[in-house]
Amino acid sequence: MKGHLEKVPQRIGASWRYRKIVEGSKSYGWHRHKEYELAIHRHFQGCCFVGHHQSNIQHNHMVLIGPDLPHAMFSNTDGQHTQCETHVIWFRKDWVQQLIACCHELDPLKRLLSNASHGIQFSTDTAERAAQLLAGVIDMPPHQQLTTLFSLFSLLLEDKQAQQLMSIVTTNIDDELANERIGKSEAFLMKNFANDISLNDLGNHLYISESSVRRLYQKHYNESFSQHLKKIRLNVACDLLMNTHLPINIIIQKVGYDNQANFNRQFKAYKQVTPTAYRAAMSKI
Repeated sequence: MKGHLEKVPQRIGASWRYRKIVEGSKSYGWHRHKEYELAIHRHFQGCCFVGHHQSNIQHNHMVLIGPDLPHAMFSNTDGQHTQCETHVIWFRKDWVQQLIACCHELDPLKRLLSNASHGIQFSTDTAERAAQLLAGVIDMPPHQQLTTLFSLFSLLLEDKQAQQLMSIVTTNIDDELANERIGKSEAFLMKNFANDISLNDLGNHLYISESSVRRLYQKHYNESFSQHLKKIRLNVACDLLMNTHLPINIIIQKVGYDNQANFNRQFKAYKQVTPTAYRAAMSKI
């Protein structure tokens, strides 16, 4: 689920890029960027995938996605909308870091951008205000375009209803060692989720005890190691059901299950539908 790297063309003489896209339907498979992406989806319904998180797109669905975080967006094909309107902003990590370093007033952005590595969804009210703010921005002089971006940053920081998409609890966000362990843990699980992984295996990989692994997951994910591993496996299964024609018994093996009844039970508890029904529903998107 890494997604292909999509290059964002830069505007000459500009530090960031904005596009308004209007299309009859939306179908963007797994991809990622080196830049931060802020997207506002309007006037249509569909599905939004950010990493291992899936949510429904409704009018004024707004997400902030960090660099190299795979994501995909699809509109429903139910005929209820005549056009899909998307406002997208991209800005480079090195540029915004330098900006924050020079302007202490922008320090609150540090935490927001750090959380974006796991995706953030904003309220529909913030999305509406952001869309209004961006109206006509392309025709503005460059200095006004930049101040509009700063105003947009302010809207994001003021949104008290913003939600982390991938359920990472951000306590101790400045704990570099803990964050490094989380990163190594995720990389290890994504590489080995199809195998029989134990707490001891992960502890040996991170050079910490099993009890330390338990505390790490409870603190940063607010769930157990086994719960987190199960979510990874089931979300990868969702990806395979949606994007391949592999038989379900093969998918089960690929995501680390050896019992179809157990897989079906856990999948239905997680997605409220059977694997077969999920594949059928996703094929219509």
